[in-house]
Amino acid sequence: MVYDRQQPAVLLPRLPMTTTFQTLAFPDEWRERIAGLHAANYPDRMLSPTRRIPIRRLNALLRVAAPDLISAATYTSVRDGDPWLYAKTACPPPVLRSLLNAWLYDLARKDIARPLVVPTIKALDAAELEWRPEKVDLLECTTSDGGTAVPKARLYTLLPDAIAWQIAQHSARRPYTHEGGQLRFRQVAANPSADGAELVSWPPLTYQTKGKNPSSWLYSAYLRIALRTVPFDPRPRLHVNVGVRRWTTNAVRPKGRNAASVYLLSANPFAAGASVPDKFAVARVQWNPKIDALSWVNSGPEQMLSRLNIIAELPDAAELGRQSDLWLPERDGVTAAVVHHTTMRGSHEVGTGIMPAERRRLLAWVEGVVAPQFELAGPLHKVPGIKRAGNTFTKLTSIPRSNSAKLPEADYEAKLAQARVTRRAETAANARLRRQRLAEVTGAQGLTVALLDQPSRTMRNLLLDTVEELLDLPPRTAADADTWTWNVDGFTLTVRARLLSDLGGPLGGGGTPRKGAQHDAAVTARRSGVAAALTAWGREQGGAADAALVVLDGRDAFWRRTTDPKFAIRLGCADAGAVSQFISPEKDAEDATVGHRAEAAWLDLFRQVGMRFVPEARGLDIPDGLNQIAFWIVKRRKDDTNTRKLFIPVAVLIRPGNPCVMGRAKGMTGWVPYPQLLKHLAGYHDLDMPRTEQEQTVAVAAFVRSTLSALRPDETLVVVDAQNIRNRLPSLQNTHLEAERIQFADGVSQPVATFGERMRLVRVSGNDRMETPQAWAAQPDSTGISAGLWYDAQHLDLENTRVFYSTVEKPVTHNKIGVELAKLTPHHTKTEPKPDASDEQEVKERDHFNPGSAAWNPELVQFTVVAKPDDETSLLWAAFLHQQRSCSDDYTSALGVPLILHLATLTTRYALPTEDDEAEDGPQAPEDADVAAEADDEDDLGLEL
Repeated sequence: MVYDRQQPAVLLPRLPMTTTFQTLAFPDEWRERIAGLHAANYPDRMLSPTRRIPIRRLNALLRVAAPDLISAATYTSVRDGDPWLYAKTACPPPVLRSLLNAWLYDLARKDIARPLVVPTIKALDAAELEWRPEKVDLLECTTSDGGTAVPKARLYTLLPDAIAWQIAQHSARRPYTHEGGQLRFRQVAANPSADGAELVSWPPLTYQTKGKNPSSWLYSAYLRIALRTVPFDPRPRLHVNVGVRRWTTNAVRPKGRNAASVYLLSANPFAAGASVPDKFAVARVQWNPKIDALSWVNSGPEQMLSRLNIIAELPDAAELGRQSDLWLPERDGVTAAVVHHTTMRGSHEVGTGIMPAERRRLLAWVEGVVAPQFELAGPLHKVPGIKRAGNTFTKLTSIPRSNSAKLPEADYEAKLAQARVTRRAETAANARLRRQRLAEVTGAQGLTVALLDQPSRTMRNLLLDTVEELLDLPPRTAADADTWTWNVDGFTLTVRARLLSDLGGPLGGGGTPRKGAQHDAAVTARRSGVAAALTAWGREQGGAADAALVVLDGRDAFWRRTTDPKFAIRLGCADAGAVSQFISPEKDAEDATVGHRAEAAWLDLFRQVGMRFVPEARGLDIPDGLNQIAFWIVKRRKDDTNTRKLFIPVAVLIRPGNPCVMGRAKGMTGWVPYPQLLKHLAGYHDLDMPRTEQEQTVAVAAFVRSTLSALRPDETLVVVDAQNIRNRLPSLQNTHLEAERIQFADGVSQPVATFGERMRLVRVSGNDRMETPQAWAAQPDSTGISAGLWYDAQHLDLENTRVFYSTVEKPVTHNKIGVELAKLTPHHTKTEPKPDASDEQEVKERDHFNPGSAAWNPELVQFTVVAKPDDETSLLWAAFLHQQRSCSDDYTSALGVPLILHLATLTTRYALPTEDDEAEDGPQAPEDADVAAEADDEDDLGLEL
């Protein structure tokens, strides 16, 4: 089926919508005292004139103790006069006073501030607090200078919460129903950090697996609702995501300092004196190494939950960790469901995600609930005539799997043999081309790879066989037992195999390093050991290795994050002058993935060396000599494996005629080869690193300005990621976005053409934080998945729109998943007899209900063409970047973002100890994977004192 429409899961307002909240605003003198208490933790910092009071941890407390209260922000200014809290029913003063006192004790986190707590409490007279009714216009909105909708800030929490409440009330009376299955939704306590509202279906659904050891797995549907805007569009809208929330039924073991969310229902309120809430309360559990068990977050040194005696009302956290389904169903008057996350130890047999047909049915039901105030947005239209990017490699001849043409057996065998011969020749030609590109990048010295193997050595021959095939190298001969060299057509590859041995063991020498100084010392020791070993091996063999291919046990072998040696090994390799790539050993003799993983590991290593196959634009009038440049901010916050924060802007450049990708980072005077940039970032630490929001904004502005100024005379396309950069380059936020203009830290808006008359600027947005909506390909009588470039034809014509959406084809790993797959309710389709069938042929029914399958949906990637020369169209650059996602010469599946931005994001691997995949050569992750586990941050976001 060919689709020319893409239906976004977006609700647009049709009628005004108001509701009355009980609101609570804190007096200015309260805010001053609370801000002073918090500032006492940081006596060495200068007070900012725009001080902020972090209320993230107060919000977390409210989600447990008073889930029906709504906090509309994660921080508040000292003087703004806006309400702090909203509710349908006012919270009793004694309850509110207890909550605030517990929070004030928590706010004084350091010894120097704690003596101020009691005087602050005494000075704040709770009798001064008064709940006041306020009629809130839930669609209150202005329009920016750039023509974009600007909703009032509090509505990002209040409007989704009001819609979620409406859906929950409706479903209690009239649940979602399909083929006899029903879903009733219950609202979840608001989380301002998530910037939206959530509902989950309750009671949970059960998936019973079959086989020798059948087991039951619990899950629910979720609906997430978020208020969002689109650049240059004056209409606010609601994005509605549908997915699967999976509940743990066994032991709970979050990784590192990650916290697991626990959804709670109780016949009695957890805070004494409060009313019984309508919403799920949400608390969090975290692994406590001191007791070697789970404990409730916020029951530690600050004791917020303990001060309110809430701990006594909650399930025992350690027992919940040992057997999480003891409170499913209700036990001792409490129901507790622990959210499963993919970083937890153990898997879940319910697959992630919802497929298009089931999403379409649920959105139709939601639209009926919220009508007539809201309606489903019209479909996006497909841009006609957009071709796929051109390939450098020859497309491989397919090998017929069966004699579907019913040829005589001899003819079929001859055809099969010829196809295999042709395919081998094509594969060899492609391999030689890959070898030539590597030769261009590595030069006369060639490429030397250190292969760091496990004692079993089972991967060695596989990896060597794989590289011979990938580069069309002659069968190897051993110069000695552990070194092999190929010299073909001017390209030299040397592979030196060594045992990783103790360098691949857990950090800590058998113990578990504690976060902070112990972990830093363990990383430094392993880093030094790896660097020394590689350097010594290089001296023995007459030259250092350019790259290291490391066979290292997977993350399950290093469950305690502070023992994982991967990042320390990467740092050591960089110190020795080598980029690095990791691959885990064979899982067992039946491991069918090992061959693909070996190929992906080599290809990823080649890409880190700087070899790339840039997709060729087809059907587009792209100017000759075009530079592609992407900016990226590498950011790190403190956690159990990081004791230093990191903030450094980088840029990556694809320059025509240059065989190697180039890069630069803050502090560099010019462009360097991509592998040199990666090694520069390994373990990067800058004593003068900008720390406050203002300092970081200035640093980004200076870096972007200097980089662009050097490209002034060139044909240049600049690509940035919205979620990554806009908080430090505010002019790229929807609110401040203006066509053809950019604004830096000095607040002066200027034309992008100031940096070059042939400069283009495109902002890319994905579905992180529901920035772009879910969607499905739609025709009047069918639902599906479709790749293409799309635009909102109902709002603007193709010549004038600046906003486009890109989708890619389904990866081969998900080809067998049908769009009708159902997980929430039974679903059948009928297969009608063919027109020429006999009268006796019956209509067949197909059952699509299978919760065990993982779904896949293409992400709507938004391209906003901010600036371009007058003689070009926005469509040209949207189409170009759409083609740059299809790098079939380099990857088996389409990229999540255009190639130049993809390269920029990969720099994070060298600066941060990320839990990245073994190789980047893989399909997009399922759209509806579990929400990331939360961490209990030391500092609230937005702190600026």
